Amino acid sequence: MDDRSAIFLQVMIAIAIIGVLAFLASLVVRRVRRAQAGDGAGDVADSQPPWYEFVLGLLLLIVVTALVVWQVTVGNLWTWGETTSDWGSDTRAIVFMIVMAIAAVAGLLVFFIHAIARSPGRQTSASPATAPDDAPAVPDSAAPAAAVRTPSATRLIGLLLLAVAFLLLCAVYLPRETQHQMMMQLMYPASLAVAMVLLFDKASRTWNAKSGAEVVREWLFCDALVFLLFLGFLNLRSLDAPAEYANVFWDVLALALFFVVFWLLDRKVTRFRFLVVYGYFIALPLLLLIWRTVQGLESPEGLSWWSTIWPFLILSILFFILEIVALVADRGAGKHALPAVKDAVFLALYGVLLIIAIPEAAT
Repeated sequence: MDDRSAIFLQVMIAIAIIGVLAFLASLVVRRVRRAQAGDGAGDVADSQPPWYEFVLGLLLLIVVTALVVWQVTVGNLWTWGETTSDWGSDTRAIVFMIVMAIAAVAGLLVFFIHAIARSPGRQTSASPATAPDDAPAVPDSAAPAAAVRTPSATRLIGLLLLAVAFLLLCAVYLPRETQHQMMMQLMYPASLAVAMVLLFDKASRTWNAKSGAEVVREWLFCDALVFLLFLGFLNLRSLDAPAEYANVFWDVLALALFFVVFWLLDRKVTRFRFLVVYGYFIALPLLLLIWRTVQGLESPEGLSWWSTIWPFLILSILFFILEIVALVADRGAGKHALPAVKDAVFLALYGVLLIIAIPEAAT
């Protein structure tokens, strides 16, 4: 068997294993739900997160991670049997991997959103027709609270218009060196200052519509987003030749995405906001790759794989999938402690990867 046939067989085996495990997990979940419905335990199951679905999703994620690591360690997976053993140095392999990863994430996202949309909602209050005739009248003070009104997303149009105006100014009038100075001395410092104000504002108010676990998750991600904004400023500051700066669009896009994601996380109550944050963590490494490619920066020779964007991208994709599993398994995802623990684990691993990625020359 030649190398191409062996690699193809390995990929097919990995896909088959993942498919079988996903089918078995779905079968177990269906049987447990049917058993609970037959025993009349449906209401009890709705009042608490179905732990077995989280466990099955976590086990499946671990298996997928192990298979991905196994295939990556083969070395020539992404070059499909070519002579080179370093797939990360081949441009065609990198492009192929990015396209396939985006296609896989898009397919999973469409599937799970469809599953969430079709899953039945929870009944939080009894129907008036089922209430007994002699039940006491509910006073007005005990009536359910009105729906929480959150700011409309159309308010972000002003922010986006300002970003477009700044890009037009840079494209029409400013030379590259001045663009670099504007980004480093104005846009990033102003964004960092606004981010600190937003954090202070978040610490000075409360939400009655958000549970304690949701608030913890928001604080974990908000602090992480601001810290990554620090790293973005340091990345821009590390450019040695400001006259060759050509990434004003990508830097402005990164700042705009930061404010949009921070606003969605802090000001909205939709349970999909944490999924958007994980999508933001997926987009950041790709933006950095595009930034370096446009700038014409080459990776130093002998750079470790752990110092590239790929560990961060793989970690973010895995927890993005796990967040989708949590949303499907529990329609009230975010209101319990388990998702907060998952987010803490993700940020801890992300921090470890950041420490590992520090070049030896910087230490």
